[in-house]
Amino acid sequence: MRIKKTIKGAAIALGVLGVAGIVSASTVNVDLDEEHQVIRGFGGMVHNTWQGGQGLSEADAKLAFGTGDGQIGLNTLRIPVNQNSNDFNKEVQAAKYAKAVAGKDFILFATPWTSPYATGGGAHVSSANYQKYTDHLNSFAEYMKNQGVPLYAISFQNEPDYCHNWACMTADEIYNYTKGYADQLRKHGTKVISAESFAYQKNQYDKVLQDGTALKNWDILGAHFYASSAKAKDNFFQYDLADQKKVERWMTEHYTESQGSGNDWREMRWTGDQANPNVYDTVRAMDVGYEIHRGLAIGNFSQYTWWYIKRCYGLIMAANTNTSSPHPVSIPQGEINKVSKRGYVLSQYARFVRPGAIRVGATINPEPEVYASAYKSAGGDSVIVVLVNRDYGHNKTVTVNVPGANIETFHMYTTSEAKNAQYEGEVEVKNGSVTITMDAGNTSNKDCIVTLVGVGPQIKVPREPFGGTAVELPAKIEVENFDVPGVGSGNKTYYDTESEKKGDADYRNDLGVDIVMGGSGMAIGYTNEGEWLEYTVNVATAGKYKLTLNAASGSTTSSVQFLADGNAITDVIAIPQTAENDWSVYQEIEGGDVELEAGTHIIRLAITGSYVNLDWFMLQAYDAEGSVVKEVMAIAGKDLHLDTRSSATYDVFDLRGKKMATITARNMTEAIQLWKNGSIMGNKKSTGINLIRNRANGRVAKIHTNY
Repeated sequence: MRIKKTIKGAAIALGVLGVAGIVSASTVNVDLDEEHQVIRGFGGMVHNTWQGGQGLSEADAKLAFGTGDGQIGLNTLRIPVNQNSNDFNKEVQAAKYAKAVAGKDFILFATPWTSPYATGGGAHVSSANYQKYTDHLNSFAEYMKNQGVPLYAISFQNEPDYCHNWACMTADEIYNYTKGYADQLRKHGTKVISAESFAYQKNQYDKVLQDGTALKNWDILGAHFYASSAKAKDNFFQYDLADQKKVERWMTEHYTESQGSGNDWREMRWTGDQANPNVYDTVRAMDVGYEIHRGLAIGNFSQYTWWYIKRCYGLIMAANTNTSSPHPVSIPQGEINKVSKRGYVLSQYARFVRPGAIRVGATINPEPEVYASAYKSAGGDSVIVVLVNRDYGHNKTVTVNVPGANIETFHMYTTSEAKNAQYEGEVEVKNGSVTITMDAGNTSNKDCIVTLVGVGPQIKVPREPFGGTAVELPAKIEVENFDVPGVGSGNKTYYDTESEKKGDADYRNDLGVDIVMGGSGMAIGYTNEGEWLEYTVNVATAGKYKLTLNAASGSTTSSVQFLADGNAITDVIAIPQTAENDWSVYQEIEGGDVELEAGTHIIRLAITGSYVNLDWFMLQAYDAEGSVVKEVMAIAGKDLHLDTRSSATYDVFDLRGKKMATITARNMTEAIQLWKNGSIMGNKKSTGINLIRNRANGRVAKIHTNY
């Protein structure tokens, strides 16, 4: 096996096996069929009150939330729920900066430290004030939503079991609040995070987990990793009861130490945080990678959030303002405003294990001081393996086996003492196996973290018009019946800024588009600027068509625009406020005339101003006298609202996008089984990898068949 790199035009081959002094490889076996938790992403904290207003600049946001070279790849921002509503605005700009960079992957969540009903260290919210406390938290969620940066989730207490400088909650208080009030925090479409134990103390959560009724009021179990260190046993991260209840877990705050520099690779420093003693010890950047590994692979956490994004010990370097530290560290001017070593270590996960990825089976500890975890992307078309070497004295040679993954090469990235998420080139995969030496050639500290991103032939499944055929114009088109998406470049049919489906309509539920009840039946709601939907139409006669929309808006800034094959065919169309703060009042809006050439076209409906509900749009032809032809067929209306809860149609494709079969089944599981047992092809069983798609809702799954 050889790694091929190109430097300044010269091809260089680096031998991996058979080199003098390299021991036989340890082995990591990846099992793509062994699925664990869905990964929501990686994040950091901004608290402008405590950071003196310097929490996150626009430039910082690009470094932190970008996914390119030299960037970290965060998608999650944590902010405080301030005690005073006059301070609700303090993190709005930081959230907007982060959202602008992270795009559809952006997650914003918030945590209260104190409130008008429990101020100062050691205070408790009286049960008599639980409703007022809930209203306070909801008012913050409403405020952020109105600012265009809605919360994905909200917690109801930071570190209730630490509480030296903020409010406390006992385990019984957590249980009582959860059971009686926590569900109200979903009022503005916001998920509920538990109170966040500072030391992941399981007794803070047990009582809720043991009560099914109370547990329904949590969406996420939040925890901090204080009181842990690289020396902590694995059982600190494990929680059998949470595994049994299948509750999603987020690590919502930690830093490994706060008196050193984020660029320390392996230095002797005074260390200590709010739970560990202040001692003179070795500070290692790799402790961050090791902790993330254990949080994800041992603890089944779906999300990992560092404390401050920007701090001298953070992900982006800042001057040391901690004058109270007994052993303050000086940060060189040339390091400030740049990604730190800790940031680059975290980026080895965050840039490549993107939201929606699923952790899969892997040999977690193939040899002492070597740790591995593996993930498959949301679409199932790539595999990511992260390897952590904590042995600073020895390079490690590792064989990774990924059977059935259809991977041709792995792209390799390394962070070590000398490298910052450095791209190391492509590594060829043969028979599902690859062998690498981690940070080969390094003669100093050899500990490092390596990410392998597997790529293969471009997997494509073609998009299709809803209902199977292009809409013949003139026509009236229900907006919720956009084209069925495919897989691969050019086959997306919609873009939604968030993956969660928020609408109340039971329709096309496996897609992230927000379909609501309203208008003539169903409509698209919860729209944000930048989102779009596409429709395949056929124009028999070129000419001018009159455009009409049926829409609703409770806002004064909503608007849309129409494009055909990527070219604008209308100006921006302002959607008038049909009722203040009420999106249930629809009216027909004239969109003007559009010119269309004969033939098949992709019409894109683009959201150019947020918060418009869209029911249908209509394109009417003109007759020879210039009058509008009013008779149009209702395309994809209620008669085509396919019931995805009964039998549905599934298409099977090979990896080149060729359709191999059509299956009628009650659900995806049944369709896959029919394909695997040969029922569709006259008992001729297929082998290898295929893709199967639900024709009604666009859901795609990968089928691994081995006989």
